[in-house]
Amino acid sequence: MLIEAFFCVSLTLCSNLAHAEIYQSVDQNGHISFSDKRPAGIASVTLKRTGKKKRERSRTEIQQVFDKHKGQLYRLYLNARKQDPDLKGGVEYIIDIEASGEVANITLASSSLNSKPFTDQLMAKIQQINFGASDARRTTTVYPMQFYPPNNSQ
Repeated sequence: MLIEAFFCVSLTLCSNLAHAEIYQSVDQNGHISFSDKRPAGIASVTLKRTGKKKRERSRTEIQQVFDKHKGQLYRLYLNARKQDPDLKGGVEYIIDIEASGEVANITLASSSLNSKPFTDQLMAKIQQINFGASDARRTTTVYPMQFYPPNNSQ
């Protein structure tokens, strides 16, 4: 129970989901450019937000689904520690979630775990998660996780 509570707190504190608006602008010479920042010196009438008008899944929606699966993810970690008792650290995945709730794509963004088998197992498990159908458009998020051994085995 204490392990799952600690894991939940670490996931919650480390959830820094990335979302950005993408702008398309046309300058006075007709050159088209894309950016996540509003270009300076270009009239706002030539600037438009690209993409669909639907909303993205919120950070809270995504976190709630991960909270439901934290026990399974932590069990993978405990099993990986049987092979490497010193295994601890963090990992970040870039996850594309479809409106249907399926994970369309998942990529390892960074890891301090130094265990490719474990990060691959995590990725495979996350790929199986269904986030539930939503009126939200496809959402891309960066999802960090931290894994530390239980207090009694440090």
